[in-house]
Amino acid sequence: MIRPFTVFCKLNQISLSDRQWFEQEAESLSHTDGICPVCHAKACLSPFASYKRYLVEWKKDFPVTYEVTVQRYQCSSCGHTHALLPSPLVPYSSYSLRFILLVLRDYFLHRACVQKICEHAGISVSTLYRWKALFLAHKSLWLGTLENLEASAEAFLDGMDGTLLQGFCRKFLFSFLQRLRGASPDPPSGTPGQSSGST
Repeated sequence: MIRPFTVFCKLNQISLSDRQWFEQEAESLSHTDGICPVCHAKACLSPFASYKRYLVEWKKDFPVTYEVTVQRYQCSSCGHTHALLPSPLVPYSSYSLRFILLVLRDYFLHRACVQKICEHAGISVSTLYRWKALFLAHKSLWLGTLENLEASAEAFLDGMDGTLLQGFCRKFLFSFLQRLRGASPDPPSGTPGQSSGST
């Protein structure tokens, strides 16, 4: 998996939609200059194939599902193939990173009861609690035990930026909010381009 990070401002300051952010990052990587994550050879990646996946984002305060194309590249040196996953995507999830973080922000700020937050986002209560547990585990992993005790979830959310996402991925070799590989993906509700309903 190749994870380009091109946006380094705070995530809540990005004016692009998640789909626009996805498209911008997907086009930004100079693939001939790319480095293979397996053998570390330079200028060896060439387009190989692509696949479709869903991207759920907020649009005018409603969840909307889109279908996006993820490009795969093959290394001419070792033969491995890699998917190019721009940073708005969470591996093995249809929900965008900002979608999940905004749902968690509402939860941590007690903006509504859990049931209302889940109904508005079109997710199950168990999905919200799974996101919360993963967020708190990754926050603790990134900050360390002492700093984690001092930093509130809200402050951590407000300070999240591309530098943190890139550093987390490089240090731990997986993405922030990425679940373990064998876990089933979060299926989006609704159809591409339309508002999602409750699950």
